[in-house]
Amino acid sequence: MDDLKLMVERCDEAIVQTPDQADLHRDRALVLTLLGDQARACNDVDVALSLLNRSSQPVDPMLLHELQVRQTTCKQSRTMAGSD
Repeated sequence: MDDLKLMVERCDEAIVQTPDQADLHRDRALVLTLLGDQARACNDVDVALSLLNRSSQPVDPMLLHELQVRQTTCKQSRTMAGSD
């Protein structure tokens, strides 16, 4: 558990330095999911997708697909919880 918290801190540091990299938000979302912080993880997924949608660079199709799957899972979780 401490290792996961340390990983979140490292992700936080990387995102502060380069906040426009969608893959960093994806990575932090994964770690937050493992920690059970679904709300923050879903927020990172939304941020990452937003960054990809605004990007003028070619988008990695696997990254986009992974984030879309995660976003669907987030929506299902919110619906099941009655908050969406």
